[in-house]
Amino acid sequence: MNTSVKLAVSVIVAASTLAGCAPKPKPDPRLLTEAQVRELADVGAKQFGIQWASPLNGAGEKGVAAVTDGVTTLTTHTGYRVFILHDRKEYPPTEDNAFKGSDEELKNIGLKFLKASGVQEAEIADVQILQQFTQLAEKSADGKSVRLDAPQKSYRALLVSRRVDGVDAPSSRLLLNVNAAGRIAFMELNWPDVSREVRDRAALLRKVVDSGYAAPRIEGAEIESAQPVLLNSPAVGFYNDSTAAIRVIYGTNNKQVGQKAVRYIDERGVDITMPRDVDRPREEAVTRKGAAAN
Repeated sequence: MNTSVKLAVSVIVAASTLAGCAPKPKPDPRLLTEAQVRELADVGAKQFGIQWASPLNGAGEKGVAAVTDGVTTLTTHTGYRVFILHDRKEYPPTEDNAFKGSDEELKNIGLKFLKASGVQEAEIADVQILQQFTQLAEKSADGKSVRLDAPQKSYRALLVSRRVDGVDAPSSRLLLNVNAAGRIAFMELNWPDVSREVRDRAALLRKVVDSGYAAPRIEGAEIESAQPVLLNSPAVGFYNDSTAAIRVIYGTNNKQVGQKAVRYIDERGVDITMPRDVDRPREEAVTRKGAAAN
């Protein structure tokens, strides 16, 4: 064996030895274990009637976990009553796969899912059917006019709002759309438990408002309403904060303003810290060219 061949063999042997001694790559901590995937999939099957296909995969980060079979995806904030479910083949629905049952049947389906999730019936404030409409438009051949067809009823969605100890919780809700078979096509359930401390704080603000609270005014707007509310983080954010506040809605006579001003304040009129959702990326301060030095 010549010198070059001996050298090549030595390199191969050395590489094989090092490869055997090298540490194995660590698994991605964001991937759920097989047991975790099965546990979350079982929640979806038992509480929401999901019929999973295989294989199942799951991932999670900062308390948020998701499992999917490639068509249906269930996402949750682990340990809280917070779920988002999406079937990409069923939502948004077509005319053929939209739910055909009565409004009462749709309400009963939603209430069944709430009960299975452990929601207290006393916290259900209102149950509404949201009717979606579609409208077709046709442009004339010369492009100078547009003909609109009459609006046609499309699919329906269910919206269930929440009230805790007589105080509205506007960021907590069930939004549900089911397919023709009554199975979930899309669902957002954001109904976490509220601590006694936050409940007591809401009760205090309720007394403040009921005793004739004078909300701070805004120039050019009139106070339309002031009421105590419970706020929590959006569904499946990285946080699950909750707090109580006084929500002040300001009306205006300016027809060019399309959205009313809203403030969330405490009894002193100071803006509260809103519940967090995700971590915002840090942005470096921008220095404008030619800016005068302080």
